[in-house]
Amino acid sequence: MSWLRPGALSLSDYRIAYCEAGPQVLSSVVVCIHGAGGNRDSWIPLMRNLARQGVNSLALELPGHGESDVAQISDIKEYSRIVLEFLNAKKLKSVCLTGHSMGGAVVLESAMTHSELLRGVILIGSGAKLRVKDSILKGVKSDFVKTVDEIIGYAFSSTADPSLVREGTRSLLRCDADTLRHDFIACDRFDVLSELVSISTPALILCGEDDHLTPPKYSQFMSEKIPNAKLTIVPKSGHMVMLEQPDMVGDLISQFMNDL
Repeated sequence: MSWLRPGALSLSDYRIAYCEAGPQVLSSVVVCIHGAGGNRDSWIPLMRNLARQGVNSLALELPGHGESDVAQISDIKEYSRIVLEFLNAKKLKSVCLTGHSMGGAVVLESAMTHSELLRGVILIGSGAKLRVKDSILKGVKSDFVKTVDEIIGYAFSSTADPSLVREGTRSLLRCDADTLRHDFIACDRFDVLSELVSISTPALILCGEDDHLTPPKYSQFMSEKIPNAKLTIVPKSGHMVMLEQPDMVGDLISQFMNDL
């Protein structure tokens, strides 16, 4: 993919892998953070759409994921610290920090602590409280393959292209089981329900209408509590909405940025 520019950046504790697409600028960049057990691949169809619209986007891989340094982190605040260090090291300013699922939790934490770095936030299939089923927390350790199948069963809508579902399974299986378990522990501990009102950054909130992992009611709650938030429920999509409907999500993000 010649349009995609891979890179890596050494921070104080970790080497972080990433990829970029679109015009090479330092401001108004859409910086994407994947969900639990994820990697940058979950953003590539969306990044292609944004690049066609002249929007620069960057997808980083958190420690322990993809090609970044090995780590097992079970704290959203620590993930946020790493992301903010990455933004400063890349000299990125006025970014639209975008997160899917657990990545959305990282975005919320970052918006509450360092809003001065952000032009906007985009929350995709996420929530202000991310409880994880006990069977999944235990199953990741006791029967990783079976639990991945269970997770993927919730992750896509019934209308999703089967090839997307198969690739989603392969991608999650590439994640280390302990890394995924620590991600889920971080999610399960995360709760900022009472703090959303403190977010001053404009927010775009997107959720698939068939999302069974972070149901639309999670996004509805965030849109009611974050002062300057806009909510769109995306039809014919589940939790992996940016993979199932990349063009629609890309258009919504581009419009959001134009309106800022």
